[in-house]
Amino acid sequence: MRIEQHPVHAISWVDLAARDFDAQVDFYTDMMGWSTFKAPGIDYTMFLVGDEPVAGVLPIRPEMGAMPSVWSTYVNVDDADATCARASEVGGSVFQQPFEIPNGRIAVIGDPANAAICVFEGGGDQGFKLYDEPGAPCWFEAMSDDAKASIAFYEALFGWRPEAMPGPMDYTILNLDDTPVGGCMQIGGPMPADIPSHWQVSFSIASDIAAFMAKATDKGATVMMGPMETDYGHGAVMTDPAGAAFVAFDRSKGTM
Repeated sequence: MRIEQHPVHAISWVDLAARDFDAQVDFYTDMMGWSTFKAPGIDYTMFLVGDEPVAGVLPIRPEMGAMPSVWSTYVNVDDADATCARASEVGGSVFQQPFEIPNGRIAVIGDPANAAICVFEGGGDQGFKLYDEPGAPCWFEAMSDDAKASIAFYEALFGWRPEAMPGPMDYTILNLDDTPVGGCMQIGGPMPADIPSHWQVSFSIASDIAAFMAKATDKGATVMMGPMETDYGHGAVMTDPAGAAFVAFDRSKGTM
């Protein structure tokens, strides 16, 4: 699916803070078939599928200290300052106050379970241009140690309407109007209970998940969970060679 415009309060971008920049860029360009484009005037690189941006990557600088390598999720907002103020009012926290970047302003907030999510003020025409295509993001979810509180927070802050998904898992779809934007899952059950709350990014892949897992582990990745057979496709939770977690899905095997 090509996306020309991201509505306000839609998830519009993902990027990787890379502790081992060259190795991680090599890993993802090989595994996802991405090419790269260095943004002018800023230490930031775009990952592309064809000519279309799908994600970004920046090196972890010394002033960031011991920050781990992570994938971050961004929500399009029309006012980053107002969003941060509202986040504090409805039970969240502000990890990083709004600051300027060349094409807008961003901030980092935390939900009541301390899962970090970024907000971007700069226009809905910016962000990933492909969704749910091989090499592009295909889903986003908050893994929370207090899912009830996280769900209430996102509904109050972004207007994401919760919809419990039927089935054995404690899983909630988060909808913007009538469009699913992501999900929220309680940590525990099939997931290790000791992992911190976080936002998780899933990417659609062009290959069979078993073949993807085998190649990824040969390149230094670690499989945390999988392969999983779901209605959404066959997937696996992995960490890249520097420890950043992501999910790979063979969407061709899905029924949804």
